Amino acid sequence: MAKRLLPISLALMLATGSATVFAVYPRPATAHILCDGEFQITKYGPIATPYCGDQVIARVANSYGWRDSAAQVGTNPLAKVYICQTLGTDWRLQGPCAGYVPHGGGMR
Repeated sequence: MAKRLLPISLALMLATGSATVFAVYPRPATAHILCDGEFQITKYGPIATPYCGDQVIARVANSYGWRDSAAQVGTNPLAKVYICQTLGTDWRLQGPCAGYVPHGGGMR
């Protein structure tokens, strides 16, 4: 049997139709969370969120040379506890690590 070829008009219509679909839907929208310290900035004002707190914890840990990322801190609760109990005396971690540091984070 011989191959059936599409008529040129149908091939052109399919080609322009697919280009139109890509022009109308270029790519999915991505959500971006904006943090200021441990606070998420929203249209209603700053809100303390665990996501932004994890960002702060990871940033402070990185400043001490640790290689934990915010994703690791957010998905592994034991990493968060370990960082908070080890570096919890740093003043930048008073808010995000408040529940993980004994005696409010002060040295005894």
